Amino acid sequence: MSRYNTIIRNDITNGLGVCVSFFVQGCPHKCKGCFNPETWPFDGGLKYTERIKEIIVEAIGANGIVRNFSVLGGEPLTEENLEMTAEVIRTVRSKYPTIDIFLWTGYLLEQLNKSDDHIKSILNDVTYIIDGPFIEEEKNLDLKLRGSNNQRIWYHKEPNLWEKIKEI
Repeated sequence: MSRYNTIIRNDITNGLGVCVSFFVQGCPHKCKGCFNPETWPFDGGLKYTERIKEIIVEAIGANGIVRNFSVLGGEPLTEENLEMTAEVIRTVRSKYPTIDIFLWTGYLLEQLNKSDDHIKSILNDVTYIIDGPFIEEEKNLDLKLRGSNNQRIWYHKEPNLWEKIKEI
């Protein structure tokens, strides 16, 4: 059973505009200097349930204000979190087809198994992917959406076409 760490309902730090941020639990990367080491243990955090997905959907449209959605971690694309991540993103996208969905991963876009059904679903539904591990020696506080110079921002231009962008 997948686990999550927390949900931030009105987040202006992780994403663009106001977002609902969903932090998954469990990370194999354990990057030195990570801002979320409490998300590393796979047995930490809280149990993911259908109700959590409902809470996320409700939070995105709370008070008549539609927010964007961010998925962070932990590592959303590790095998242990793939099914949950795909399910949450698919549900959010079906309910809010025009919002931006951001996903942070320590994997490189090129490393992802694009034949995996969960990966295909995620890649189809997210708007932006920020990829690459956080590298403390390349830390840069002036970057938007990234913590270190090696990390890249990818924009989902059209089906199966990702464009690397330098700035947002």
